[in-house]
This record gives sequence, structure tokens and C-alpha cells, in this order.
Amino acid sequence: MSKTPNKQSLLGKAPTRKKTAQKRKPQRPTQRSIPAEEKTNINNGTSQKTKSKKGLFISLAIVIVIILAFPKPTLLTYKKLGMVSESVYWPGLLGYGATLIDSNLHPNYDSSRESLYLCSDLQKPQSCQKYQVIADNGLFSAIGSYF
Repeated sequence: MSKTPNKQSLLGKAPTRKKTAQKRKPQRPTQRSIPAEEKTNINNGTSQKTKSKKGLFISLAIVIVIILAFPKPTLLTYKKLGMVSESVYWPGLLGYGATLIDSNLHPNYDSSRESLYLCSDLQKPQSCQKYQVIADNGLFSAIGSYF
């Protein structure tokens, strides 16, 4: 008499289990519980976004302060004895280092009197010549004439 062999476990015969299908109820998305790991990932993502926005605003503020603090070039139109010239004038930092882009003379611009003094030697006041400023155009004119 032959019997079909049964599965055995180490401790004896293993009882056979019936496969039963369990019905799962669909969960509503609003009642979904979020594991703790996902919560920390979500919180880290939002904090990283706020940190990047803060960094962007700080960088933008620094650039604006630099633009406002540093002097900007202007296009000066000046004349003497009927001869008219145009030059890009860079005022320098706090009045030191003022230059005309196309000249090796040392400029001293007095905007209240609309006069420009060009000196070949700063130590000798006799080397300065006075020019009348006709127009003081802004930054965009200076950039356009330079390029």
C-alpha cells in the first residue's frame, strides 16, 4: 500500500494550510497614515526649499548693495575753445582713483559747477586745464559708447 508522502518539518508533520483569500478594504487617501521616515523626508524637503529661498534672497540683497555702493561710469561731453569731446568718466571709490577711460590725464569733476579739470600732474596745479561740461549722460550711455 502506497501512501503519498506528506511534507515533513523538522519537528514532525507540518499541517497543511488552506489558502484563503482575504478581502482588503481600500483605504481612503485622506486617512492614509504616513510612516515616520516619510514624515522626516517631507519635513527635510520643505526646510531645504526654505533654506534655498533664503540663500537666494540674501545673494540678491548683496548684489543690490554692491550695485548701489560702487560708483557707476557716466558719459561726459565737455568743451574748451569750441572743441567738443566725449569721454567715459569713472568716478572711483570715494573720489580716489577717478579716471577717463580714453585718457591718461587725471580728471577732477565738479558737478555743481559743471566743470572738469584735467591735470597731467596732480602735484602741480599749473598743469590742470579747465573744461566746461555740456552733458553728463548716465550709465547706459557710457556702456553704449564704450562698446
